[in-house]
Amino acid sequence: MNLFRKTTTAPMPTPSPTPPPAGPGISLTKGESAGISLTKTDPTAQITAHLDWDGGNASRRARGADLELYVLYVPAADVTPGKRGPAKEGGAICYRNLGSLDRTPYIQHHGDSLTPGRETATIGRIDQQGYALICAYSAVGNGVGSFKSYGAKAIVTDGAGQTVTVPLFDDNRHAYWVAIALVDFTHDNPVISQVERYSRAGSENRPVLYSTGRFEMDAGPVEFKS
Repeated sequence: MNLFRKTTTAPMPTPSPTPPPAGPGISLTKGESAGISLTKTDPTAQITAHLDWDGGNASRRARGADLELYVLYVPAADVTPGKRGPAKEGGAICYRNLGSLDRTPYIQHHGDSLTPGRETATIGRIDQQGYALICAYSAVGNGVGSFKSYGAKAIVTDGAGQTVTVPLFDDNRHAYWVAIALVDFTHDNPVISQVERYSRAGSENRPVLYSTGRFEMDAGPVEFKS
């Protein structure tokens, strides 16, 4: 039985209050979203978020391909009801702040990779999660090159055969940051959306995720990894 079904949304999607479930092994198109059929009533349910990149072709890899996975998060307790009212800034889990699955925010980064491959974060206690934004940062030492040229993509899975791949489509060669996928936990089943937005050319300020589920590029602290 196919558990996944895709739905199409605008480039900045607002998922339906009752999104359909996603199915095993789908790849989202630009601006698309899909539900993954985990439920908040299962205290053991976890989502694993991967940032995968192969470095692109041989010449691109030779020029550098050190990317960083960031998971920006808003806990369920901080979500702005109805997406109205003052918006709070969420937090960030990354290679410098690995987090934990045993305490808030119940998100853990599993370590830095300096070469093309994979970085992974696990999101636990989905009943305690509000929103999570999967982002990638390109180290300054990489020089000029698009995330697409590195072969970057996000892969979200529940570890039980349900996998959503979130690729990139724009060849932006001057951004250090890209927001790839938004995971919305405010429904009964999490909804994953392809959001693909880039920072301004040369800006190292990371994105900020707000308690309304909205996010803003170039609004956070400056990051630097040479």
